[in-house]
Amino acid sequence: MGYNIEVSFNVLKCGSVIELQNSLKSYAEQCECQQFYEDYEFENKTQFQRRHCIISVTFLPSNIIGLQQFLKFIMKNKGLYLESIYNDDSNAILYASQYYITQKMNKNLAKDFIVEKRKRSYSEDETMILNTIKH
Repeated sequence: MGYNIEVSFNVLKCGSVIELQNSLKSYAEQCECQQFYEDYEFENKTQFQRRHCIISVTFLPSNIIGLQQFLKFIMKNKGLYLESIYNDDSNAILYASQYYITQKMNKNLAKDFIVEKRKRSYSEDETMILNTIKH
């Protein structure tokens, strides 16, 4: 199936939500994404309030270059947050943000992810993806 990337941005801090969604969608299409999906997340916990638009973009494994270009675009734009990168083929999470680990993952799964992240060996494509995020 490929790689699924989740990106979020705060709806209240964004000038035009539709304009940002359209620019993300058009850039994802330029990078030849397979699928584009958007959703909204509103939480009113006393400790943590969240009003974000979540965008999921799927890339085929054969389109690593397009995926890297999309990741670079996200990392350059202030206000866009990379939440997770998931490999559908191996059913493995390559990257998860601190928010995603602490708030969205099951506690046991989060512990396993943190331990596994240190021990795991990555494929060449996965290493290229992770290096794009780091730089």
